[in-house]
Amino acid sequence: FLQRDQKMHGAVIVFPGGGYTHRSEKEGEPVAAYLKSLGFHAFVLNYRVMPYHPYLGCIDGKRAVKYLRANAEKWGIRSDCIGVIGFSAGAGNACLAAETFDKTEYEMTDWIDGYSAKPDFCIFVYGALSLKNEFLSPSDLEMVGRIVPERTREQYQKAFSCDELVREEMPPIFLWHTADDSRVGAGASIEFVRRLQEKGNTYEFHIFPKGEHGHSVTDAEKIPGVCQWMRLAEDWMRRE
Repeated sequence: FLQRDQKMHGAVIVFPGGGYTHRSEKEGEPVAAYLKSLGFHAFVLNYRVMPYHPYLGCIDGKRAVKYLRANAEKWGIRSDCIGVIGFSAGAGNACLAAETFDKTEYEMTDWIDGYSAKPDFCIFVYGALSLKNEFLSPSDLEMVGRIVPERTREQYQKAFSCDELVREEMPPIFLWHTADDSRVGAGASIEFVRRLQEKGNTYEFHIFPKGEHGHSVTDAEKIPGVCQWMRLAEDWMRRE
């Protein structure tokens, strides 16, 4: 979703949600179209989902950030203004990409891999920012159970929980959740923010009392409280 005015613009990579089993359509192209209306270039990331390991979505995300930086001049992208936005499981992958941007999982394959994978800003929407039991629904716990055997589950959850991997000097982060979310408990975002605070990172966090899970840009306007999130995020992006 490119701007066509021959000017330089920031860019945002969209990570749709989908519980690591698929990629939600309403959290993909409609979000990119909205971001384009704000003046950004926008890209929807078709990251790998099951039967692939969930962490591969993070690796795909890091490659995408590098890809945009490598092609910044060609597409009119400000290489210092490349952000990520993720929804639910997509937020988990986007966050892991921001936390492990300097971790190399494979040998350099081409010149694109020489670019930085660190996003310049992040937006996490009802994010799966922790894989700990107390924050996941029964269906998501079942999904984790299908991926890893029970004897290594605790180790896996710690290794890939974003709240466990928060580091200093992360990109500025905007995130929101709903208090009544029964799919991914709001505690996941709260614990993540607590870790951000401990490490001295910059963030803006909103928690709305009602709205459950899964409201993107297509239906959020119908939900009191949640209807504000796009305007709040737009204001934050302009300030950052």
